[in-house]
Amino acid sequence: MSERDIIVSIREVEPGLVAAVKKLSEKLGRPLQGITLVDKNFVDNKHRVKDETGFFKEVICDFDNPDELQRTLKPYTDRLLTATCRFETAIQDFRKAIPFMPYINLPTESSLLWSTEKILMRDRLSAYDENLTPKYVRLTEYDPATLTETIKGFEFPVIVKPNGLYASLLVSRCNDQAELEACLDRTFEVVHEVYERENGTGQPSVLVEEMMQGDMYSVDAYADPTGTLYCLPPVKVITAHAVGLPGFYSYRHIIPTALSDEETAGAYRTAEAAVRALNLRASTAHIEMFLTEHGWKVIELGPRIGGYREGLYREAYDIDHYYNDLAVRIGLEPEIPAQPVKHAAGVNIYAEEEGIITEIAGVEEARKLESVVFVESHAKPGDMALFADAGGELIVDAILSNENSEQLERDVARLRELVTITVQQTDYAARSNS
Repeated sequence: MSERDIIVSIREVEPGLVAAVKKLSEKLGRPLQGITLVDKNFVDNKHRVKDETGFFKEVICDFDNPDELQRTLKPYTDRLLTATCRFETAIQDFRKAIPFMPYINLPTESSLLWSTEKILMRDRLSAYDENLTPKYVRLTEYDPATLTETIKGFEFPVIVKPNGLYASLLVSRCNDQAELEACLDRTFEVVHEVYERENGTGQPSVLVEEMMQGDMYSVDAYADPTGTLYCLPPVKVITAHAVGLPGFYSYRHIIPTALSDEETAGAYRTAEAAVRALNLRASTAHIEMFLTEHGWKVIELGPRIGGYREGLYREAYDIDHYYNDLAVRIGLEPEIPAQPVKHAAGVNIYAEEEGIITEIAGVEEARKLESVVFVESHAKPGDMALFADAGGELIVDAILSNENSEQLERDVARLRELVTITVQQTDYAARSNS
């Protein structure tokens, strides 16, 4: 049998993964190589993150054709060491490939499905421990005539969120039934379009659940093949809603946090309960939670590295998230330094108004700030700027870090002053037809 020396990444490869494979190669004392398994329909996607170094060889096939998947992976079967998937939009492709990588430690197809469809996730969490979740219901269509009976017994406010999307797209708060009716009407007008654009999981549908009150945090954790969980330090998440802006996207990330040892231990217990409820193994997990007056509650879990978490953990704790993600899948203990080395912040910016973007200014000047690790613009003049709760995507994001927390705060504030997004306003009908 050939020596196992191949790391598979589904769809995309970030530079940190390339470095992590090389680091793992040094740890194991033998050369490793990478393969990017890409669905034929995703090859030309303009947002696909490619390995520009050539270290990962691209292998293209039809993920909806099991015979082709099997033939494609057959030559590598006895050389595969592990496989990983970084992005939520690729998890369903990962599920399809798992049956044809039978001799390595991988999460189960069921656990990946439960981790990406919110209603299935809620079902599993509630069955495991009903205290983990709020009251919830799934809607596949909006029928005003039956809504009152459907939400009978619910207490407002409630949250409306799509079943198979991510990044807080189309997530809204409703304070009473009138707001809920308007929100559902608006959401079902665009949910199919957004599902198609974002490669949503399952049938387009919407979850309505009682809103949890408290402070939001996330924990990334590594579940090894035997179910042992290694938790990383919590990240505090300030949502747009918490600062009076539309939507529930992550307006600001803060690490390290001011949580007490007892509160942190509670977060870790809740994270472990969520991972075990979904039977996740041989995988990284990104668990989002609320700290409420009744304890920790789970918002959701993703079977992957969390967004921006690689940069935040690296800057704040010198943690190599990509390396740990690979190591834990093959049974090695992850490397988790205990003490922070810097204060770090993540910043996401949407336009203050919806419309056609005419200018994005201040990015280059913001990059010169002392604490800046990166500032990136993800849109250009002529693109449509929509709020997250209307299905819009963020426009500018950044990570900053500094040993001096006060300087970090000054630079975060200055970045938000410098980066300005000018739009030409348009009405909702124009947006829908664009």
